[in-house]
Amino acid sequence: MVTQKLVTGRRGKLLAFFFLAVSLALIGRVLWSNWDLLAGYRWQIRPLWFVYIVLFFTIDLLLASWAWHLLVRRLAHYDNFRHSTKICWSSNLARRMPGPVWYIAGRAVLYEQVGVSKVTTSLLSALELAFFLISGIVTTLLTSPFWALPGQWRNSGNQVALLGVGLVLTVFLVHPRILEWLWQKLGRQTPAGHLRWRDTLTWLALYVVIWVVGAWVLFSVINLFHTTPLTQVVAITGMWALAGSVSLAGALTFSGMGLREISLTLLLTQLVPAPVALVIAITVRLVWFCGELLSSLASLKL
Repeated sequence: MVTQKLVTGRRGKLLAFFFLAVSLALIGRVLWSNWDLLAGYRWQIRPLWFVYIVLFFTIDLLLASWAWHLLVRRLAHYDNFRHSTKICWSSNLARRMPGPVWYIAGRAVLYEQVGVSKVTTSLLSALELAFFLISGIVTTLLTSPFWALPGQWRNSGNQVALLGVGLVLTVFLVHPRILEWLWQKLGRQTPAGHLRWRDTLTWLALYVVIWVVGAWVLFSVINLFHTTPLTQVVAITGMWALAGSVSLAGALTFSGMGLREISLTLLLTQLVPAPVALVIAITVRLVWFCGELLSSLASLKL
């Protein structure tokens, strides 16, 4: 009951805006502490890339909503894309809060109103997080031959071995029988009809596409500040997936806050000067904040 009061109505909106304000304050602090470095760089902004940022972010948001809908439809037997999108968007801002519990709780409360149990929604949210992480690792491994890796990985034999091990592990993690067994153990229920490879591989492929489209958002942000050739898209995709995977791996703890920005800044210094890398990482964070805020407001009209 306490959770429901916190994540719905006026309290939920105030709490979401509070955490948004805190996050923006943290970004401001990073900018302030690095102001001399940033002020000394000769900036050249290309406004046209704002259009591409909005376009690719919108596509990415819709793909993520569709992927969530597929999970809900298959495992919770709730087939209403509009309402699932509304719930997905309205709970997005809660992702900015420490740990995943807030947005999972928000979804659970909202879905319970249409007959989907809190346990089922919580399991679906955990499964979504798992597919994001697995697909992020897969995307990183598939793109790794095309961008600079740490010295110990640069040997082609090591890359092939790492890619092979990663893909074998991925097949194991998305095996339909294993997912069914976990679902039954954790949720005390069995999915209607056995899961098939076409289910799990479709989900995995869709989440890989989501990472790729997200990387195009990053590519557009980079070109907003620094001209970068199209040939770098594959490398940028790997960097985006790696930084996101690091962030997701720390999502269960407070240490997950800011991990994407830190890792992304370090990775991007291979392509752009350090001040630009820092601004890009912060701008990407702001893009997602603004997108999630606007989609949260748009959900009120769905």
